[in-house]
Amino acid sequence: MAMRLLLPLLASGAALSAQAGPATAAEEPVIRSVTLRPGTPVVGPAGSLRLVIDVVARGAAGPDAVAVRVEPGTPPAGGTVLRPEPLPPTVQQWGTPIPAHAVFSRPAVPRALAVRRTGGGRRTQAARVAAVPAAPAAPAAPGALTALAVPGAPGAPAEPATENGGGWETWRFLPDKQLNRWYPAGPWMVIATVKGAGGASATGYARFELKRATRFSSIEAVREGREGRDVKVTGVLNRVDPQGYLDYAPFPGQPVEILHREEGRESWTTAASATTDRQGRFTRRMPGAARGGGGDWRIRYAGTSGHAPRLSVIHPTGGR
Repeated sequence: MAMRLLLPLLASGAALSAQAGPATAAEEPVIRSVTLRPGTPVVGPAGSLRLVIDVVARGAAGPDAVAVRVEPGTPPAGGTVLRPEPLPPTVQQWGTPIPAHAVFSRPAVPRALAVRRTGGGRRTQAARVAAVPAAPAAPAAPGALTALAVPGAPGAPAEPATENGGGWETWRFLPDKQLNRWYPAGPWMVIATVKGAGGASATGYARFELKRATRFSSIEAVREGREGRDVKVTGVLNRVDPQGYLDYAPFPGQPVEILHREEGRESWTTAASATTDRQGRFTRRMPGAARGGGGDWRIRYAGTSGHAPRLSVIHPTGGR
């Protein structure tokens, strides 16, 4: 459910007034920013992510004057792409993952997520969906989660928060649908529209990437070769299974960096790179790397537009 909530803070740090002032008839609608939290959503094999969307605008005429839509894709050519507002520390924690026991039944992949007006001053979200191939269903949730606790804000709908000066208002939307592994990874956008008096309107876009989680497994750094002077590093890169049959599946054809820290040092250097095979495995042998004790090793994956970056835990040199 998306609601308009009185914000405890505005990004600019200006004081909030208790009530929103009406827009003047001559004021044209303008969107200053669209801020999404979390800025880069990452979904795992279970659980869901709730989005929090703030639209800072002025010239909005009426309680239904601001609307948002969230959908896969990129803004059209010539569209106004807006920067997010700087976030105060108390805001950066919002949009945390929903616990695994709250997983919803597998939805069809949505074409768009739209917000529509309902009674009682609340907004709810409708999804237009398309059929997708069958895959194993996720366990049903013990109950629907329809609200997000916002620290310092009242639980009931309120007028948008207003800055002192400039006529800017912050409108908050909490989409009822939550993102999970069944939504398409890659580029997404938020489309915000503000309607003013006399039929004038303004539209702005915010871009973000929905990413699936990745992880490493079976990483080893062992001495090899004559007198154990060489080090062989092996491991497996996994991603959330795109087919839905497993939690994680091997991620082939991906570049990874092998980082090394000598004993007694604090800094890390890139010792080598490798590419994962069809089973997600990578192997590199570093001649002479075990001299001086071998040190520690880590693996780094930079990620893609649809997959999150990953940095492994530290692995000391082992073996003979």
